[in-house]
Amino acid sequence: DGRAGDNRPLADSIWPAGVAALRSGSTVEGAEGILDHRHGHYRLQLDVPPTLVAQPRPPVPRVAGDLRVAAFNLENLFNGDGRGGGFPTERGARSPQQLQAQLAKLVATIRALDPDIAALMELENDGYGPESSLAALVDALNDGSDGGWRFVDACDRKCRRRGRGPGDDAIRVGLIYRADRVDTRGRPATLEGGPFGPRSRVPLAQAFVPASGGEPLVVVANHFKSKGCNEAEGEDRDNGAGCWNALRAESARRLDAWLAEDPTRSGSDLAVIVGDMNAYAQEEPLQVLARAGWQDAFAVAGRGRGHDAPYSYVYEGEAGRLDHALLSPALAARLRGAVEWHSNADEPRSAGYWGRARADGPWRSSDHDPLLLGFDWKPVESAEADSAAAD
Repeated sequence: DGRAGDNRPLADSIWPAGVAALRSGSTVEGAEGILDHRHGHYRLQLDVPPTLVAQPRPPVPRVAGDLRVAAFNLENLFNGDGRGGGFPTERGARSPQQLQAQLAKLVATIRALDPDIAALMELENDGYGPESSLAALVDALNDGSDGGWRFVDACDRKCRRRGRGPGDDAIRVGLIYRADRVDTRGRPATLEGGPFGPRSRVPLAQAFVPASGGEPLVVVANHFKSKGCNEAEGEDRDNGAGCWNALRAESARRLDAWLAEDPTRSGSDLAVIVGDMNAYAQEEPLQVLARAGWQDAFAVAGRGRGHDAPYSYVYEGEAGRLDHALLSPALAARLRGAVEWHSNADEPRSAGYWGRARADGPWRSSDHDPLLLGFDWKPVESAEADSAAAD
């Protein structure tokens, strides 16, 4: 590499402090130097300081409507034994201090988005008791008082016996909500067996109604099998969509069939499938659900290709969408907005809760960007009353 006059690497003498913490999408302008070729690659040996144009951090997105639903992969929220010990954990935080930094970032993200309901992925699968990771997050959101946040408790007899949630995976999905804005209707439902549990995480469905009364809405949290190739065989080997594509497609078929049976017994035709599907928008699992009638919220909202194309994850410098929101036709007619907040995927890893360049606030709280949806949900007469009161 090029060297400066004091024998330091040239990059060290011309890059300003903090370059390593630049977001994806930042650009370099006015780069001048000597182009050479070595070790099979071309490189530019800089001899003058270039101009760095940092990609700005985006503001918190907003959506219209009287109901907001968020979806968010937490990137392994594990809280040790729930009493300050048990570190390092199997995944996630390596110390109580890291856990507190992680919770602070997650709380900052969720509070900024201000959803009424949020679907969560990559929670430690440690039950629903007061020492669980899910309870720790809700306690942090409520900040030691009754801030209105609650979680959906899907614990059954087996869960209470084992001290774990549904499925055999180390992580699970979850649902949290603002009890001062929405109520649960009936019991939650989970889908175990087949691909769910040992591979794809167990889906969780819960019906909600407005606190003021109204039609039920079914929210279904999901986290399909990753693209990693460990133990993949046969048709689950990489065919161009990463490994386990066949299993993800089967997960999508089983999910659709299960929801057609109305597992929450709500009788509602308003439903949304949200979560980390570990499949890009044109891959088979999403096509399976599209053929079954589920509609991509971002397409319904008019978010297409090009500069406005949605993405939620950056892998090896390429942006794509692994996190999705799919709507039943009746709910699609009520959609008012679908956005992602690029608070995470574009941030360097060093800005995370474990990093040397840890950023304050919500930045790099996860490796996935959160999604936010807005809907018209209240009964017509209730919405008209709200409008009259505002006038």
